[in-house]
Amino acid sequence: MNQIDEKGKQILALLDQNARLPISTIAKKTRLNKDVVHYRVAKMEKEGIILGYYTLIDTHKLGYFTIRVYFDLVGMRKETLRQFISYLDKNFRAAQIFSIDGAYQLGIITWEQSIYTLEGKLKALKEHFGNYINDYEVAFFTEFHNYFRKYLPRVPPTVLSLKEGKAEQIDDIDKKLLLLLSTNARMTSVEISSHLRIPQRTVVYRIKRLEKKKIILGYRANINIASLGYENYFVEVYTSQQSKKSIEQWAQYHPQCIGVDYVLHGTDIELEVEVESKRKLLAFINELKEKFVHIKKIRYWSTIEYLKLTYFPN
Repeated sequence: MNQIDEKGKQILALLDQNARLPISTIAKKTRLNKDVVHYRVAKMEKEGIILGYYTLIDTHKLGYFTIRVYFDLVGMRKETLRQFISYLDKNFRAAQIFSIDGAYQLGIITWEQSIYTLEGKLKALKEHFGNYINDYEVAFFTEFHNYFRKYLPRVPPTVLSLKEGKAEQIDDIDKKLLLLLSTNARMTSVEISSHLRIPQRTVVYRIKRLEKKKIILGYRANINIASLGYENYFVEVYTSQQSKKSIEQWAQYHPQCIGVDYVLHGTDIELEVEVESKRKLLAFINELKEKFVHIKKIRYWSTIEYLKLTYFPN
């Protein structure tokens, strides 16, 4: 675990809230010299504290379902697992592939414009790897609520929400622009202009238009939370319908909670939390149970490793 001082945490907090902030603005807000901020950011990137910068895009407005599939795998050796992951990457075009500690061993996040396309892909997957798939669980996300990391300094309880809304039409240039920003949210308008071979003023105009349409919701830093001494968990809560919104409102202000999801599958509401240890997770769960008496059951799992991580359908 890296030792990060208060100023370093302030820089991370600002990049977590807006990864496109200029170095000069970060310097002003942290009361540091611009060269010092530039050095510190570069050092955190080199040390793997900052893994990259991504753009939070409302893919629902682009006509995509966001889908998660968990797999319970049996008898799979390393080489077969490698082939399985490669298959998910190529044929599902999975946005995220991750190993987990819980009832399932592997999970993916993918985007589809039709449930029938997903059905066809799952059938083909079982034809190739059916002997190794003991069980799988499919969930369709209906809402996401992302929160900035409130355990970092001076972070407001802001919400970035992805939910049902009117579909928006975008052209090929917008798609290419979104793909670039999803890969590197700090890419400058000059760099984007060079890549897309369009004028810089057009790039600036299109970004502002995508923000206004709420297709672009924000720009985040991909922070290696392990370097800060934290672990990531998803807490699935089974509860009464009337308590879901109360839990969501409570989670928005809780320092360890970084997101709330609603999915079409068994659980009623999911909380994503970052805590220093399993003991702290259990304390969080006990606090949740004491606060909301209508909770029937809680299930949790942790992310071990991201094997692939992208933020835009490609």
